[in-house]
Amino acid sequence: MDPVSAARALVEEMFPGALYAFVGGSVLTEHRTSTSDLDIVVVLDGLSTPYRESLRWREWPVELWVNGETSLAAYLDQGLDVRRPTLARICADGAVVVDRTGGRASDLQSTLAERLAAGPSGPTQGQVERARYVLSDLLDDLTGVTDPGERAFISWEVVQATARMALSMGRAWQGNGKWLLRDLRAHDPELAEELLAGRDDPGRLAAVATKVLERAGGRLWEGYRAQGDPFHRPLRHVPSGALSGETAQSPGMTRLAAISGTTTGSSRLWMGQTRVAPATRSSDHHHGASETAIYVVSGRPSFVFLEEGRERRIDAGPGDYVYVPPYVPHREENRDPAQEAVVVIARSTQEAVVVNLPDLRQR
Repeated sequence: MDPVSAARALVEEMFPGALYAFVGGSVLTEHRTSTSDLDIVVVLDGLSTPYRESLRWREWPVELWVNGETSLAAYLDQGLDVRRPTLARICADGAVVVDRTGGRASDLQSTLAERLAAGPSGPTQGQVERARYVLSDLLDDLTGVTDPGERAFISWEVVQATARMALSMGRAWQGNGKWLLRDLRAHDPELAEELLAGRDDPGRLAAVATKVLERAGGRLWEGYRAQGDPFHRPLRHVPSGALSGETAQSPGMTRLAAISGTTTGSSRLWMGQTRVAPATRSSDHHHGASETAIYVVSGRPSFVFLEEGRERRIDAGPGDYVYVPPYVPHREENRDPAQEAVVVIARSTQEAVVVNLPDLRQR
């Protein structure tokens, strides 16, 4: 059975209600070997906990990534942000084996293909300096090492650091293991062969790495200093009248930002105020990867979410706290016909992440 047919049969057997699924990876390419996995991404409706699983199905070794649409989007973003788009490649370059949504799988493929073709963002100045420092330090170690075992380990560290520097400076994606070599061969085949040829020759390897270092600004060790003093910054005061409405919103409620990257320069925290008018409910939504803590200042707000497929309601009052885990669809309601509900919200991300949804089901 060919890989695509095998993947389709597996998904139909194990996940008969899947929204859509992809198969990709080496098994669909000229790099396929006798041990190549079926790399399969499955998207389910209402999945509360995504997971990854390795298994054997019939004669095939299988790597499964099982997600809802929300968690898949989060994992795709994470991989793209760090320039290592493993899942994005499986989805974009692989084959659609199931799609019961009328085309969402193909739409996602097109979106990801465009994103991959555009390439990652270039490194920041701080990232370039850090990479120069690391590779310079490794080259010093390679020059001075006398133990053959240590030389072997240092040499492979130099090979990988040089490859990653070249890919980063060239705004190219970079994988792990064999994919790092494949990416380098696609980006700079001459450099890939030079690194392979020099891996057992310290002098030759150092010359190749130094050539790449020169493209990034040259060796950097003495005088390298990572700037930043997180311990002696001034406090910031945000008066009650200075809260900002320039933040993510949901219909039926008003959010006002107090502490954010924009208002105070915070890097890992968002804090603000939310108001829900009398006899009003918000739209269904979630807050992405943010953990959310809510303190009720006034009014009697209710927080609604799904548990085992049924709506669950938390009715809160002044002084109460409510915790909302990442990616959990929910809504706020204020059933009081006369009094506004006011809450203070703290989140574990720099800005208020709000993803509005058509209903409370996991996506």
